[in-house]
Amino acid sequence: KFISPNAHIYKNDQFYWDSYFIILGLVRCGRVELAKGMVENFIYLFKRFGIIPMRNRFYNLGSSQMPFLTSMTKEIYAITGDKRWYFKVMKIAEEELQKYWINKSLTETHIVYKGLSRYCDHFITHLAAEHESGWDMTSRFHNQCLDYLPIDLNCALYKYETDLAEYYKIKRNLKKSDVYINQSELRRKTVNKLMWNLKNGFYFDYNYKLKKQSTFYSIAGFYPLWAKMATYTQAKKVVDAISKFEKDGGLTNTLNANLADEFRQHDYPNGWPHQHWIVIKGLMNYGFEDIAKRIAKKYLDLNKSLFLKTGKMWEKHDVVNMDIGKPDRYETQEGFGWTNAVFLRLIDKFGK
Repeated sequence: KFISPNAHIYKNDQFYWDSYFIILGLVRCGRVELAKGMVENFIYLFKRFGIIPMRNRFYNLGSSQMPFLTSMTKEIYAITGDKRWYFKVMKIAEEELQKYWINKSLTETHIVYKGLSRYCDHFITHLAAEHESGWDMTSRFHNQCLDYLPIDLNCALYKYETDLAEYYKIKRNLKKSDVYINQSELRRKTVNKLMWNLKNGFYFDYNYKLKKQSTFYSIAGFYPLWAKMATYTQAKKVVDAISKFEKDGGLTNTLNANLADEFRQHDYPNGWPHQHWIVIKGLMNYGFEDIAKRIAKKYLDLNKSLFLKTGKMWEKHDVVNMDIGKPDRYETQEGFGWTNAVFLRLIDKFGK
């Protein structure tokens, strides 16, 4: 069993990164067994195909999605305390990291430059790599996704490494724990060298083909706060940049600059529920609770007003014009799994 994003075009689908955000809601409303079942599905898929695909369909076996398996597992373990299950899933997450995201022998090589990884599908095309990012579609990669080391992906992999270090510490294997601590620290230093912009006080993707940092502002620059990769000084500078993204309805996914001629759904003026959670959790990680509360209230109010107006929750939102999200490849979907879950968690955290 699993929760689909909605009961319409995605009614038979379990998506990888959607599932993490859906699980955030499930564990807070007494459905932890269902949440565990969703993780078990991913374990089965990985054991059978050597990949956690972006979606549970055969034609999606050529690409994954931003890895969140350790984060799902920790959310569930915090409720159940089931060490045996936790150990089982974390071992699969370790295999996923080693055999997919940092495996240099794959055709679709992800680890490509100074120990950092990119998005890459089995056919090695820019378009499908952008699909693996989950940002389908965006101006962020300038139609050259394979050439970029993405800040969000490498933060997610950093979190895998720190989560695995914690896992081995719980198992009392301090030697292996230290291996992952050192691995994560090396990644953090490389990310800082290539992706941290001191002048602008923000994190950017890195074009490793051109050996050049991107200048494109996206919400992905907040992922180091979610992953606890940033120092407090860096986090403070990133928080200072939040005004660039903040609108009446929450946070835009990108700024209104350097956008493609044709609109893309992960660009301004749209904001997405899961990205709001990442930013708000990152703010709370560094003690910026007042700002997190302000952003959460704006986003909750927008969801509430649109629900009262339409009777529905929505996949994404136009946070500038306080409306349903602007469509791109398909009509903006009602439902919606991660919207409902993030709404619930924000209410749970901040109350009325």
